[in-house]
This record gives sequence, C-alpha cells and structure tokens, in this order.
Amino acid sequence: MENLDPVAIVTDSAAGLPESLLQEYAIEVVPYWVQVGPRSFLDGVDITPAEFFRLARAQAEPDVGTSVPSASVFLEAYRRVAARAKAIVSIHLAGTQSATCDVAELAAQSSPIPVTVIDTATTAMAEGFVVLEAARAAVEGAPLADVVARARALVPKVELIALLENVNYVIRGGRLASAARLVSGLLNIQPLVRVGDNKVGLLGQVRRRGRGLSQLVERVKAQVGDSPARVAVHFAEVEEEAQELLSQLKAAVNCVETYLTRVPVALGVHAGPGSIGVAYCAEAGFVISERPALRGGLSRLQGQAKELLDNVRLPGSKEEDTR
Repeated sequence: MENLDPVAIVTDSAAGLPESLLQEYAIEVVPYWVQVGPRSFLDGVDITPAEFFRLARAQAEPDVGTSVPSASVFLEAYRRVAARAKAIVSIHLAGTQSATCDVAELAAQSSPIPVTVIDTATTAMAEGFVVLEAARAAVEGAPLADVVARARALVPKVELIALLENVNYVIRGGRLASAARLVSGLLNIQPLVRVGDNKVGLLGQVRRRGRGLSQLVERVKAQVGDSPARVAVHFAEVEEEAQELLSQLKAAVNCVETYLTRVPVALGVHAGPGSIGVAYCAEAGFVISERPALRGGLSRLQGQAKELLDNVRLPGSKEEDTR
C-alpha cells in the first residue's frame, strides 16, 4: 500500500491523446463503442482513426454512431487504477453534449477509491490538455485537491475549432430530423464549428477550403493573443494539410507545446472524413469570445446551419445511446 500513487488519471477515447503521452503519464482510457453500418468497434481497440475514415468514405450515406461506455466499464477502469493509486481524477468531454460525465459519476459511487469527475466542456485535445495538466500534477506527487484544482482551472482556457468537409455527418449525429428539409441547401458548404463552454456553435461557413484553413489560424491568433499556447492539430485524412496548418499556427502564435494527431474516432463520427481541427489552450486565458468576422450577423444560410449545429450531440448522446 505504501507504493501507491496519490492520484491517477482516467479519461475517455474522445480526448485523442497520443499513445506516447498515455504511456508516459499512465493515463487510463475508457473507450467508446463506435458503429459503422451494422458493425460495432471498440474505439482504439478494434478500430483506428485511419480505418474508421476509410470505412466512412466507402459509405454512400453516413451511417455511423457512438455509444457511451457503460457504468460497469467505467467501474472496471476505476478498479484497475485502484491497484496503483489512492484516488482518481476522471476527466471527460462536454457534459451537456454527452452522457459520459453522468455515467462516470454513477460508476464513481461504487469505486473502491475516491473518484472526482471533471467536465472539460469540450472534446478532442482541448479535453486532452486538461487531462495532461492533471496527469502532470499527479506525476509531480500533488495531492488530490491540487490535481483537481489545476485541471479545473484550465477548463475555461481550452476549446476546439474545426473545419468540416460538409454538414452530412454533423447532421447525422444530432437531433436533426425536423431540419431535414434544409439539407439540400447546405451540402456544398464547409462549416467552421467550435466546441467549448459546453456548447457546439457555428463560427462561420466557407466554400473554399483554403479560406477555411486561414480562418482556423485567424481564430486561434485572435483568441490567444500573445499568450503562450498549447496547440494540437487534428486531421482526418490528409496529414500534409495538417502539417502546413500547424506550421502556420507556429508562425502566428506563441506555441509552447504542439501536437499533430488524427481526429479521434469518437469525434470523427460527427465531424466526418475530410475534417481538420485545432485544439488549443491559452495559458493566460482567451482574449476575446468571438471573431470580429462574425459582426453584422449571419446570413440566411448560416442561420440555417446554426439551427442544425446547435442540436449537435457529441459522443455518447442520449439519442445515440438508444440505438
């Protein structure tokens, strides 16, 4: 018992943390179930991002989904971690967009050691940066209260923005039956979306890919200002495009930590093939809340897209859980 760590970290597979970091900080990952057509896969166990996007591309129409891990799966993870730690900090994606935090809380009630669940209000490596902050505090030997405090302090400083190839998958992933009549008018746009503050929102739309990538850089630069920033570029398929985007971000922003990694499968279900995103953490907090380009209001088409995107649900939504 004397050799137990004070705190261990648990997260979910939507965080998209590189395997090297998971191993370095002994982070336990609870995977989502992913459905592709009639087939089910355990995220990160039975299917990789590359395999998922290849299968998704082969579909005539999007037929994908996710299911949140059960409370028993979370409890199994907590019991494994209890063999090496005295307490757990369990860190997960946006609570208002997914049932994940609720299920983790339920499992925590039966855990053999104390569990504190933290809602990051976002996903992908924006969630991952909060996980890393907690993991680094834990490795330093910080007590539970300090690990929790450091993680929670980072939540307001992280967000994810993404450029989607089209709206097909984001429509498929949400409560959008009532908006189906709008689909035909939206298929040619590439929406820019934001996941932060426990909301999924529309930042804008583009018809040219290059313009969308430029807006990703502009958004990050406007938000972080001169503050040191941690940045991760997620790509679904084209690594060269992601490498160029990361290079532009390094030139525009005071990056102190960067990662280049695939879009997590659990998020790819909603983002779709061709998606690319930037997760970032501004160490001094965000400079502004919205890009100046949004002044003047949204166009009619943007308004329609916003109606769709406001109903998006991230991995483990109650709608998906009933599938």
